[in-house]
Amino acid sequence: MIELKQINAHSKIIDEVAKLLETDVKVGISESEARKRLETYGKNELIKVKGKTAWQIFLSQFKDFLVYLLFFAIGVSIVIGIWESIQNPLEPWSSEYTDAIVIASILIVNAILGFYQEFQAEKSMESLKKLAPHYARVRRDDKVMQIDNENVVPGDIVLFEEGDKFPADVRIFKKFSLYVDEAILTGESKPVEKFLDVVDKKEILADRINLGYMNTIITRGNGEGIVIGTGMNTEIGKIAGSLQEEQTEASPFQKEVDRFGKLLGILVLIICAAVFIAETLIILTSEGLIFNEAQVEEIIEAFKISISLAVSAVPEGLVVVITVVMSIGMRKMADRNALVRNLTAVETLGRVNVICSDKTGTLTKNEMTVVKIYLHNKVLDIGGVGYNITGDIIENQQKVSIDEDLKRFLEVCYYCNNSNVNILNESTGEVTVVGDPTEISMKVLALKAKMNEGFEKIDEIPFNSDRKMMTVIGKIDGKTVALIKGAPDVLMQNASSITINGQQLDIDDYKQNLLEQNENFARNALRVLGVAYKELPEDYILEEAEKSFTYIGLVGIIDPARDEVKASISEARMAGIRTIMITGDHKITALAIAGQIGLTESNEAITGVELEEMSDDELRERVKTVDVFARVTSEHKLRILRRLKELGKIVSMTGDGVNDAPAVKGAHVGVAMGLKGTEVTQEASDMILIDDNYATIVNAIEEGRGIFETTKGFFRYMLSTNFDEIFLILVAYIVMKLFSTIFLGLPIEPIQILWLNIATDGIPAMVLGLTPTDPDVMKEKPREGFTLLKEIKGPVLFLGIYTSLTDITLYLLLWTVLIPAWAQAGIDPLLTMDYLTKGTDAYFYSISLAQTILFTNLVICELLFVFTCTSNVKPFYHFPNKHLFWATGLSLGLQLLILYTPIAIAFRVVPLTHIFYWIALLLSAFSVAIVDELRKYVLRRKLRKDPNRSLR
Repeated sequence: MIELKQINAHSKIIDEVAKLLETDVKVGISESEARKRLETYGKNELIKVKGKTAWQIFLSQFKDFLVYLLFFAIGVSIVIGIWESIQNPLEPWSSEYTDAIVIASILIVNAILGFYQEFQAEKSMESLKKLAPHYARVRRDDKVMQIDNENVVPGDIVLFEEGDKFPADVRIFKKFSLYVDEAILTGESKPVEKFLDVVDKKEILADRINLGYMNTIITRGNGEGIVIGTGMNTEIGKIAGSLQEEQTEASPFQKEVDRFGKLLGILVLIICAAVFIAETLIILTSEGLIFNEAQVEEIIEAFKISISLAVSAVPEGLVVVITVVMSIGMRKMADRNALVRNLTAVETLGRVNVICSDKTGTLTKNEMTVVKIYLHNKVLDIGGVGYNITGDIIENQQKVSIDEDLKRFLEVCYYCNNSNVNILNESTGEVTVVGDPTEISMKVLALKAKMNEGFEKIDEIPFNSDRKMMTVIGKIDGKTVALIKGAPDVLMQNASSITINGQQLDIDDYKQNLLEQNENFARNALRVLGVAYKELPEDYILEEAEKSFTYIGLVGIIDPARDEVKASISEARMAGIRTIMITGDHKITALAIAGQIGLTESNEAITGVELEEMSDDELRERVKTVDVFARVTSEHKLRILRRLKELGKIVSMTGDGVNDAPAVKGAHVGVAMGLKGTEVTQEASDMILIDDNYATIVNAIEEGRGIFETTKGFFRYMLSTNFDEIFLILVAYIVMKLFSTIFLGLPIEPIQILWLNIATDGIPAMVLGLTPTDPDVMKEKPREGFTLLKEIKGPVLFLGIYTSLTDITLYLLLWTVLIPAWAQAGIDPLLTMDYLTKGTDAYFYSISLAQTILFTNLVICELLFVFTCTSNVKPFYHFPNKHLFWATGLSLGLQLLILYTPIAIAFRVVPLTHIFYWIALLLSAFSVAIVDELRKYVLRRKLRKDPNRSLR
């Protein structure tokens, strides 16, 4: 049998297709042959690349350079711990082992949090998936039977009717008034009529009028066809296959954090080397080059301290804080109907500067709606959008009363109609629908006017493409009438009169008006149908029903834009985000919708045919200015997307149909529809809109920008405080070596540093993610490139240096002024003048007291500083975060627990029993938050002088 992909069934007559597939259109294939073909071609299902297992999702949480740095810190801590255990066999358990265990625990907690969020997102997505049809009717051995959809094979003869989905790709050979909704594959907003004619081999999918595609819906009519492709050999299968070949690139945030991690790694090595060299030079300068056992021991100790300092430069809590804040962002977005499938997409949304949006079902309702009617030589507007029966018929902003002509107009809409519209809730207008979208829209119009059942159907002349009209005959109020709808020009040819304000007038006097209005509606991308009627005698002749009838008016139908889309596009534009429409629909329709929603003011659009003739360089230039691409295929969408990415744009692609899936996957943030989106597109996406609402994208971008501001805040917070600790210990070590009789100990112990990095830094930093989003965040332009380090380096250096200076000053004052004064004053019985005598209780107490004061000073300084990190520009009180008060309160409570309970022994601290101790540390601690608020005040003044400058 011939390879399926070589058949090109649309360009061959049906006999040739049947011959190639070795089948008989009247009899079908045999059951035995069907079994053979099932073995040859496989089941009629889409083969998915095996998704990540739960274990793989968990392990993926460790693939980050910052995490690698923490693994390095664990390794170093273990090595130092082993060394200390060897040196002190009486104390086999080193505090370094505790550090290693704590850091490892942090990594595990981080991995569990990240795993939980991504695993939950995948489970949530499963509930949104749309199921493919389960059964198909086929003719085999000259018998019609129902089989499982997955058992359909190439060469099967399938039978289909209104409401069915095609179980596979078919070449249609028999049809009766067959219309198919192909929006999920081609983007075409209205059902496509199918024909049996052979078409050119090169025609695009949307124009292959003799084919039916897997999972597209028959909205009207019935027919039969030969299966020409199943499973991965269908058009949907080909798109699914191309998605599996498309590699997913790292998100911009992943790249930026990776860059940050590598830079931090280099900095750690520099710190390690610089500290070791400085310490070694101090030893050699003060003692000379002796290399006795004591000096070697000092150099080894210097190396250990330098390594410990370098490890403390790695913010242990940063990785878990990033994960927690992203998780909070995912939950916030879920509350706003956006299901984010992976953590980094949360922040990447905030970078988006181009939204490439499909039209049908995304910018529009994908529900055909009557928006205009032409009656009494006047245009009336129709309120309401989509398949909802709320809305009025309006003229000059006033509700129209229903006269006889309008009543007859609505009767045609309601009764000359084979769709089903069932009212679920009359007050809200909610309905369920089945049938052709155009007919549904006309029935919905009639229901808006509260049409009641009062029609006895007698006969019907169905619509077909030759006559271009449909007639239903029945009784209304005891009279036999023909209700007619069809192409406006065809109805004009057969009509003899027109009704105007209850009078029947000669149609010839009004034909020009009808033609002009028809053209006007069409220019605005409305699908136009004429409406007419004729009173018939009891003994009517059916063929005479469609002659010499009375024209009533016109209906203008469109797949309307969503109510909120115009405002959302305007908000996106204000935020520096460009929206591009990429649709499979016709150029005129696309431009009309684009104009209505304010997406573009230009009449320029590029079609798929024009795009085919462009080189990549030409397309790259055109995509800079053209906002509408029409009649394009999935391959075209991917080309457009790649050119935008080459221009350095951060692109979000939204869509619902299968044809959108490759571009959705290729985008930095792929967005699929949850209600009407196909499973293939949802699988390819980073985010799913649960309500299919375009405005949700803008809301999600706002949340994403807020997440970046929060991320920037806690990066600034944690790095400033970490480097403060490093500079403090480095300076203290130097002065200790130079003035060993004055400065008796280091300012802070390793266990205290670990406590600061995890509890004091970590807990408040986590709840920074709950800070309200700045209402002005959408007034800023999108970030371009890697801006995190650029935006925080100034504040980090400034505050890191300032905080270090205050802490170093406190350290110097403690040993040179305060401790001697307190010892001499006798305010503390444990602190006596013996503190200078090595080995005395007062000596060890003075060291512990100084360390406790500095340790507590750092704790309170950081707890105050975290409030100023809620914004890089605005005062902290503009962002009330009750969670932050609870978190800092908890951290302070834990610190007091350490100070005033037996836990103090483990942390090598002593109770602060005198008010002077608290005054000393609080004066230093409060100054940092005050100075940061002053820094922000200066920035705001600069912003007022230069409004074009972004200081966020």
